Order: sequence, then C-alpha cells, then structure tokens
Amino acid sequence: MGRGKVELRKIENKINRQVTFSKRRCGLVKKAHEISVLCDAEVALIVFSQKGKIFEYSSDSCMEQILERYERYSYAERRLLANNSESPV
Repeated sequence: MGRGKVELRKIENKINRQVTFSKRRCGLVKKAHEISVLCDAEVALIVFSQKGKIFEYSSDSCMEQILERYERYSYAERRLLANNSESPV
C-alpha cells in the first residue's frame, strides 16, 4: 500500500518547516549521490535555506568544474538558439 498524495503548500509552523527541510534536503542529497554512482553522472546540487545558509553536493569532480561545464553548455545553447532565430525560414 502506497502513501497518499501530499498537498504541496507552505508549511506554516516554523519548527515543522525546518524539520521537513532538513529531512527532504538529506533525501535529495542521497538521491543525487545515488544517480551519480549508479549512472556515472556528474552531479552538482546547491540548496539555499530560507535563512540563506548554503548546502551543496557534488559528485567526484569538484563543484567548480561542473559549474564551468554547465556555463559552457548553456552559453553554447543560447548562441545556437539565437543563431536559429536569426536565420530566415
């Protein structure tokens, strides 16, 4: 028997919200690690808490290398899209 659907809305109680954030953050990091190991994927995860505290996870390679790679790919994709939109049809 599975769990019921959870209605997604802000948790008003601050203590409950913090507990849920902590548990779900740990679960998210665990899933990021699992996909990294099982699929040999490079993973970078950055989470900011409501108070601005940062939590990060990166697979074997360092966070900076993954972010640089992301910037290269996103820049190349934006250039490609811009060139395609300028081309006459």
